[in-house]
Amino acid sequence: MSTEATQAHPRFALTTTVVLRETGGTAVLAKLKNISLSGCYLETPRQIAEGARVRVVLQVVDIHADVWGIVQRRDATGLGIRFTNGATVEDWKHLESFIRELHQTVASKSAAAPGRV
Repeated sequence: MSTEATQAHPRFALTTTVVLRETGGTAVLAKLKNISLSGCYLETPRQIAEGARVRVVLQVVDIHADVWGIVQRRDATGLGIRFTNGATVEDWKHLESFIRELHQTVASKSAAAPGRV
């Protein structure tokens, strides 16, 4: 059994619009506020029950990822989604690639910033 599921993945602040769809429901636009390989937080007025299965479609620049997840938490402004799988293996690979690019961008900005005391 892999320990990856129990390890925290780095979370990156990112504001963009995604498509959110409940299983069997209509699609709505939601605002992505942060993302990691394990999940994301979406601002949306849509009230979806905790434990509900949802689909999140991310389209950023040249990355398109269609992933499934479970609503882990719900608050007054949005939903915390835990990703479970891609709609296809390629979708999951696209998500991994996107997260890797975010990680590299943050790392290069940190390396370029002056040292902190």
